[in-house]
Amino acid sequence: MPVSVLQEHIDPTLFWDAAEQILTVTTADQVVRLASDELTAFINAEPVSLEVPIRIVGDLPYAPLSFLARLYGLDWTFDQTAAVVAVLDKDLAHRESLLERSTSLRAGPSLRQVRFTSLKQGERVIIYGEEGGWLKVQSTGGLVGYIPRSATGPISTVLPDQTVPKSYPRWQPKQGAINLTWEYVHSRTPSFAEIGPLPGVNVIAPTWFNLSSPEGDLASRADAAFVKAAHAEGIAVWALVTNDFDPDLTRAVLSSSNKREKVIRQLLTYAHLLELDGLNIDFENVYLADSHLLVQFLRELTPLAHAEGLTVSVDITVPSTSPNWSLVYDRPAIAEIVDYVALMAYDEHWAASPVAGSVASLPWTEAGILATLESVPAKKLLLGLPFYTRLWEEHTLPGGGAKVTSTAYSMSRARVFLEQNSLEPTFDPSSGQNYVSLSLPGITLRLWLEDHASLQARLGLVKKYQLAGVASWQRGYAEPWVWELLAENLGTRQ
Repeated sequence: MPVSVLQEHIDPTLFWDAAEQILTVTTADQVVRLASDELTAFINAEPVSLEVPIRIVGDLPYAPLSFLARLYGLDWTFDQTAAVVAVLDKDLAHRESLLERSTSLRAGPSLRQVRFTSLKQGERVIIYGEEGGWLKVQSTGGLVGYIPRSATGPISTVLPDQTVPKSYPRWQPKQGAINLTWEYVHSRTPSFAEIGPLPGVNVIAPTWFNLSSPEGDLASRADAAFVKAAHAEGIAVWALVTNDFDPDLTRAVLSSSNKREKVIRQLLTYAHLLELDGLNIDFENVYLADSHLLVQFLRELTPLAHAEGLTVSVDITVPSTSPNWSLVYDRPAIAEIVDYVALMAYDEHWAASPVAGSVASLPWTEAGILATLESVPAKKLLLGLPFYTRLWEEHTLPGGGAKVTSTAYSMSRARVFLEQNSLEPTFDPSSGQNYVSLSLPGITLRLWLEDHASLQARLGLVKKYQLAGVASWQRGYAEPWVWELLAENLGTRQ
């Protein structure tokens, strides 16, 4: 059957790679690959034999219906005389009956209508409706038309197969909400002795993996000792995987079925060797035209990761009009596929912003949560918390106006800045945060604080919208008091 017909009527997520001539089928627990003219398919990387391979007829790929029917739980018949394929979804309830006498199948509910074919006594028909003593039916050969109601026996309703499909139980912490913090790793992963206590943290996500070549190679900074130490503290490890913010590299890898598979195999191998608990996918600055490729990568990764006991999470931005940074995320599809979605609710005013402002004002953050909840369920959503701010410098220009620059400040660096300059914060109602400014000759310094009040307000939004938890960027920017406040509000204190 043509792949395009299967996509239209059976499964719109069927993915045909025309360049490599590979069909990929993804379900909740399986990834199936079929290559053109090959009599071996692969289900979760295990080979299975095919009676008929994928064929290319003209420019159209045709897939083996007998194999896919078993995969999807379908019944199908082929009427060679009428050249009709009939497919019945066994997961749908339907009405049917056996013919008590032979009759004609007609184009409409009348003896004057064109006769399609003869139906024999004892033949089963599926019933779609009734009109003036006539039934609209489908024959076993797949033809749809009308027969007299008097030709059929009792009508019965066939219920779908009640077999419960396999599902992966989404990981949840033993108590409270998810309290994830990212660990930024430039070259060397710090030891837990260097990090110090993290009371209440139940997930840590070190930035360990990144795409490193257009061929789908991964670079790794992973440290098995870090995982072992985290587990000793009762903390799960979800290793972060990034695309290096490179849209061309991302396209080169994700556009190839073979390269996607290569990346996934590497990730699963690392996960097994390191005894990871999950993967955190952080693909940013991706071409909008490649949105479907990112979704397909997640469709192929998630079932295989689940089979290895791994939790899959994805980082997304606050909804905006930016093609590469926001519109590229098919949020409904992503939320359906993965276990958790981390909303990076920061960089409202980014490093090169032409205007000084908060990293994440409270009204902007709440609006971002509400917009995201339109497509991501609260039970899967983690609110991103910034543990950093920006010191803005507004330089007065000779002709008027100002040149704006910024420097990222951790919580402790911001506190020291206030102490050194004897500054007392005031509340800024527009941002919902504490704020300071300092005027010097030719320059004005501005700082919106990420402090106790700001963090408490963000945690209030987590409670208000009953989110799954938080994800904080990043551990190294936080002051020690932060962890106690998070543990108290998220119910993760042990």
